[in-house]
Formats: sequence, C-alpha cells, structure tokens
Amino acid sequence: MTQFLGVDIGTTRTKVGCYDTAAGRLVALRHAPTVVEDDAWGGRRDAGRLAASVEDLLAQLLADPAVRVGELAGVCVGSVGEEVVLLAADGTVTAPVLAWYASHGREAKAELAGTRWSGVDETFSVFKLRWLARHLPDAVAAAHSFTCLADFVARDLLADRTAPVFLNVSHASRTGLLDVRGGVLRADALPDLGLPTLALPELVGSATVVGRTTGAGVLPAGVPVVTGGHDHMCGAFGAGVRKPGDVYVSAGTSEAQLLLLDELPDTLEPGIDEGVFVAGGLRFVHRATPSGRYYQAWHNMLYAGVDDDVMWDEIARVVDDVEPAVIDADRRLIRLADLPMDATRADAMASLLKGLAVEAEATTVRLGHLGRTEIADVTIAGVAAGSPVWRRMRQEATHRRLRFVVEPEATVLGVAVLAQLGVTGTADVPAHLTRD
Repeated sequence: MTQFLGVDIGTTRTKVGCYDTAAGRLVALRHAPTVVEDDAWGGRRDAGRLAASVEDLLAQLLADPAVRVGELAGVCVGSVGEEVVLLAADGTVTAPVLAWYASHGREAKAELAGTRWSGVDETFSVFKLRWLARHLPDAVAAAHSFTCLADFVARDLLADRTAPVFLNVSHASRTGLLDVRGGVLRADALPDLGLPTLALPELVGSATVVGRTTGAGVLPAGVPVVTGGHDHMCGAFGAGVRKPGDVYVSAGTSEAQLLLLDELPDTLEPGIDEGVFVAGGLRFVHRATPSGRYYQAWHNMLYAGVDDDVMWDEIARVVDDVEPAVIDADRRLIRLADLPMDATRADAMASLLKGLAVEAEATTVRLGHLGRTEIADVTIAGVAAGSPVWRRMRQEATHRRLRFVVEPEATVLGVAVLAQLGVTGTADVPAHLTRD
C-alpha cells in the first residue's frame, strides 16, 4: 500500500488530502481558509503566511490515523493560476501576492493598451508583475526571480532556500510569458513590464520530482516533492480528463472550460487562450465565463440567508416555464428572460442559471470548432453539480453526454494523483468520481 499527499491552494480554501492507492480514494482531508487581505484593488495574500498554513494543515493530516507516515511516497502542490510570488536571491519573499481576481491586473492592462499585451487576459501574471513594478518598485528591485503560489510552497517543503526557483509549465501557461508552442519563457517581455533585472524561473513540467523533504518541516525526510499545476487542470486530471477531445468544465468563481488537444489551432479567437496541460504532453484551449460571480451576485440579492435546499426547491417548481437569460459574446449578462411583473425570485434565478447553461454549451461548440474536433462527452465539476435541478438544466441545454464529478475534492485528489504520476510514471483514475 502507498499513499500520496495533495495540496490544493484555492481561491477561498486551502486543502490537503491523502490519497491511498489501495483504497482508490482520499482517506483523510484537512482544510482552512486561504486568507486574503483587503486592499483598494480587491485583495492580496501573504505568501509566508500561506506556506505556514499549509505546514499546519499537513501536521493535522499526518495526525489522522488513516495516514501511514511510513508509506508516504510523494507530495504535490497545486494552486490558483495567476498569483505570483517575488523572491530575493536568498528565497525571501519581497512583495505581497496579488489575488488573481482583483483589479490590479485591470489597471495594469489599461496602461499597456495598444501594445502586444492588449489581447492578453487581465488576470494573467504579467499584469500583476506590471502593477508591482509601478506601485512597489522597491519590492521589485529587491527581487531576483518569481514563481507561482504552488511552486513557492513546494520549494518551501524542500526546506532548501538555495534550490533554483522553478515554475511549472501549467502555471506558466497563465503568466502571459510562456511561448506555448516553443515551450520557453520569453525573457524579452520583462523590460516591457518594467522588470528589466528580474530573472526568469527555471521552467519545469508538471508531475516533475524537484527534490525531497529533509525532515526539517512537518513531513518526514525523503518524501519526493512533485510539481503540480493550475487548480482547474489538476481537477480535470483527477476526474479522468486526460486525452485529446476531452472537455472539462470547472464551475467555480470563474467557470473555466477547457478542451484537450494534441496540437493547438493555428489561430485563437478573442477570449480564448491556450496552454500546456499537466500530463500526457497535451495542450489545451480555454475560455472562462464569470458564471460564479453572476450566480453569487443574484443569490445575494434574492436568496441571502436562505437555505440552499429551499432555493433549489423553488427553482424546481418554475424552471420548466422560464426562458434562459441572454449573455453576449463578451460574457456579459445583458438581460434576464422577459419575466412578468409578478415574477418570483425563483423565476429570476432559474432564468439566470438556464442562460449560463446555454452559454456553457455555446462555449463547448466554439472550442470544438477551434480545435477541429468532435466533442461527445463533457465532464463538469463544482459545488452546483450536487443539485439535481442544476444538472438537469445543464443536460437539457446540450445533446452531449455530461459526466458530473461527485467527488467534492476532485482537485486535491487530482493533485495527489499527479504526485503518483511524478513518482511512479503511472496515475490512477478512481472509478467513483463521476456520474451521468
């Protein structure tokens, strides 16, 4: 029997889990809030505090009787995608980590209007770096290089501050600095961002063993530390989305939809980006819709303080009689259905959710056309997938077969199985993860 640890640093929660290969499932899990500090742009994090939180969670996990410390064969770290950590030559963090969803990037992108960065998503790391260069120049001047949150924590687990700064290719795909087709980071881009002296990190593949624990931290000595990837990609991998033509939808704060491909298309459409998947030498095309934000805004207006079971029960009674909301090509909600004056809150919420289901299908169509591939199955993960009403709305919006992930922690499981891939060269696909 062998066990692997997965660390998932999410937008709102950080989770650590233990995957047991004999049981074929997570046998222990611990979680804590991913702390964000308020600022005028929408949020920042303290990388050192976050790493300490991971250490504390790992200590709690190792105390679980289901975890057999002597059989730990690897640990892997995944995280949200675009948040970067600036590091001095001695490994010291020199600047705050800007939250991926905050508006720092929007401000920085506006300053670069009309340049080669105009078509890059405002959440990408290049704009976080640009903002830091403009607002915190001393912190940037003190930095030698940078990495992502996941690789910062992985490097910290090595307890070796002299180890080279590395960046996994999955997260590199969300920086704006990766030449996806050439497989290299573009050093020529840094001067454009006001970072002429910043060194690029060493680019490594996901599922790469970068060293072993020394025993100085909570983990025992000798455990291989494996590079992870973007949380959406790790979730897809954990759910068995691993071959060309597979589509994965992660319905969270941002509803991310990606299509795996052997080869990338010659050109991309606006709003669609490309990257390197965490395994199999695959590439992906990706589009995000702010579905979770729409849902949360309307939920706060209509169902604040109301139990979710009550909301879904109300929606179930009206959903068949409501038309979907309209969402435009720029992913903006432009209007709900033509609701009568006596429409209920359930009518409005049902219209929104049906509109988002239609938008999800339209995105699948666009990705399929772009990748010149026929898409038969779509795998969907997210808290909402636990609702039968939500699943029915999604299925009725498409002719495709939908597979819904029922494992609530598919991402942390995917990260742990990625550790298995890095250490052994093979990775399990737990059979109980999805249902039609």
